[in-house]
Amino acid sequence: MRHYLRIVSLLALSSFCLGVAEFLVSGILTQLGAYYGVSVSEAGNLATLYAFGVVIGAPIVSVLISRFNYRNQLIFTLGLFALSNAFMFLSHSFLSALIARFLGGLMHGLFFVIATIVCLKAAPKSKTSMAMSLMASGLTIALVTGVPLGILVARYFGLLAPFLLVAGLASLAAFLALFILPKFTSKQTNFKNLGVAFGFAPVWQGFLVTAFSCGSMFVVYIYMRVLLEKHGFSAQSITNIYLYYGLAAMLGNLFGGKLTDLRGSFAALRFLLSMLALTLAAMSFSHHLPKPFVAFNAMAFGFFGFACIAPLKMLSGHLARTFTPDTPGSTIALNEASFNVGITFASLTGGLVAHYINIDMNGICAALFALSALTLLHLRIKKAYFHQK
Repeated sequence: MRHYLRIVSLLALSSFCLGVAEFLVSGILTQLGAYYGVSVSEAGNLATLYAFGVVIGAPIVSVLISRFNYRNQLIFTLGLFALSNAFMFLSHSFLSALIARFLGGLMHGLFFVIATIVCLKAAPKSKTSMAMSLMASGLTIALVTGVPLGILVARYFGLLAPFLLVAGLASLAAFLALFILPKFTSKQTNFKNLGVAFGFAPVWQGFLVTAFSCGSMFVVYIYMRVLLEKHGFSAQSITNIYLYYGLAAMLGNLFGGKLTDLRGSFAALRFLLSMLALTLAAMSFSHHLPKPFVAFNAMAFGFFGFACIAPLKMLSGHLARTFTPDTPGSTIALNEASFNVGITFASLTGGLVAHYINIDMNGICAALFALSALTLLHLRIKKAYFHQK
């Protein structure tokens, strides 16, 4: 048990590094635009290319390095991620910064494929979902503490200094992996294996459940500051609401893992997606109530949204082992890519709704995303899930 917790702690440290690198850019976007001499919208491509790297990195690069054992895969991934952030620190042109961010995104997507499989292999069966939650807790901790820390480092040590800090932490994690992570064997795959999953309807429908579930949160989250500013919330109030959101996300992440261990991924998702749809829809109306209600609403959708991570990963793992037993790694890689496909589509949808309809409707739109995931779960996944079990 102690050995398993060491492995999960290493993965949590690694996911913290990735979380800081991913979320930090939004906190210093204006300053990055000024530093590179581009507009804020152009500087936003630093986040866009990172996300694009995540989407293609999970399925494609995982195939390229599949012949190595998972310890070496993790060290390779963290090492290149550290180099990409060191490159970002040294970048004095916008083009080199874009290249560095894209490389970092490739490794980000790849890491979560490896980390998911390592959790499935290392943790006792009764603790697998909790292991997933603890591994992903690094992301939520980065959301709450890592980004403010990065902004503080940028203020006192230079705008690009946080990327050097991330590079150092990622290098430390890669070094520790040499001594902590066993040489879990990996089955070599090829690009044809990526298409195998799409031959089984429950598997690719599971990808849609992941995309809609993850995307639902970001329809609201990405534009939450704009919504709150529109309704007269002060800068301090908005900062506090984001802090409460992050704390709730941390607790929800752990709750989702425990619930999945107790009830299974299908039952956990059925409950969590139902609650997520309700709390997201409420964001279209709660701003008419006193400010504490809005803060509670943001905490609620952060809690239930991040609680979905563990059961989504467990559902993907179950479907991969059931329908694609010879290529489970490729199936899990595609599911990891689905998380960011959902975020990208949600960002686009939220922007269109805010621009052409009304930003107050983003909550309703987000709830429709969650309900779409819930509908697929009941109408398409349920039969396959329980029949196979």
